[in-house]
Amino acid sequence: MLNLTKELLYQRYIIENQTIQEISKDTGYTKSTIKGRLRRLGIRKKELCLGDNLYDNKDWLFDQYIVQKKGYTVIANALNVSYTTILDRILYFGWEIRGHNDIDKGAPRRGKKHSQKSIQKIKNTRIKNRIFFKCNNCGEEIEKVFSAYSKSQKSFCSYNCYIEYLKKNRVETEDITDSAEYKEWRKKVYIRDNYKCKMPGCSSNSKQIAAHHIYPKKLYPEKQFDVSNGITLCKKCHEKTFGKETIFIDALVRVVQKMSD
Repeated sequence: MLNLTKELLYQRYIIENQTIQEISKDTGYTKSTIKGRLRRLGIRKKELCLGDNLYDNKDWLFDQYIVQKKGYTVIANALNVSYTTILDRILYFGWEIRGHNDIDKGAPRRGKKHSQKSIQKIKNTRIKNRIFFKCNNCGEEIEKVFSAYSKSQKSFCSYNCYIEYLKKNRVETEDITDSAEYKEWRKKVYIRDNYKCKMPGCSSNSKQIAAHHIYPKKLYPEKQFDVSNGITLCKKCHEKTFGKETIFIDALVRVVQKMSD
């Protein structure tokens, strides 16, 4: 694809008088891409019609954009006009568009102080968004930002308290992988699935396979040796299910049911 340089677009659009559709067809870029690049480079067939508005005054806009280094979005918001209105005039006057990282975002408020009324509003907002609650581990009453508290139903005063809570409430599960019953169950699952991954959409012939419990054995211990609760997965697909076993239940159950029909 051609590089959409200013020289190329000026040649095609102004000198050769091609339409945006013709340039799009020749270069392989979409019409919206061509239109956006023309606007960004300030290339236009018709002269920009300037009026009596404040933003049409070149000296005023020069002071705002070049001297005070305000972003064109900041100027547009202050005048309650669209961003493109200010952008078009900056390009028309031949000034370089500053990127996001080049704009001094603190300039509009630098050197200014909040009024007492504004300070009180900020304080009230911060107080409103905080909540007192008891730690689920040690029971100590603490204060927290509501958004952080609402992320989990179980809130703790510190990370160490959270770790202690997990240790106290750890669910110990029996390791069944070395038992003869598990090995027999795994063999039956492999034979039924022809030793191939049965994850929907996977066509792997990898020999690195695992017998996956569709209904997690921690939550459904009564199903752990039920062959219909097992399915063969390749290593990659099996790793996808780690910590997300319940998300895959419906899809994998349907696969086993189809094989049984």
